[in-house]
Amino acid sequence: MISGVLEDWLGEYILNISKENLKVGAIRGKIKLENVELDGDLIGSHVLGAVGLSGFGVLSCWARSLRISIPWGSLEKSPTKLQIHGLHLICVPLLPSP
Repeated sequence: MISGVLEDWLGEYILNISKENLKVGAIRGKIKLENVELDGDLIGSHVLGAVGLSGFGVLSCWARSLRISIPWGSLEKSPTKLQIHGLHLICVPLLPSP
């Protein structure tokens, strides 16, 4: 059940997510994924908009590693942590609407 919820939530951001990696990691509260392909449209809209580059689109987006730490014993007191290392975005300028 836990891995299913995580898969649904992370599946919005991560393409081709491995169910087996999630299942094993979720039980321990530590998930580590390597060479992760991310949803460029979704990530790009958040990242590029935040730094004032909303006139660009994302062709591809991936991360060298993604780590998630879930404190199952103290969910109400401790934060769930998400770390992204080596984020790569390939961006192109968007053409203005005619």
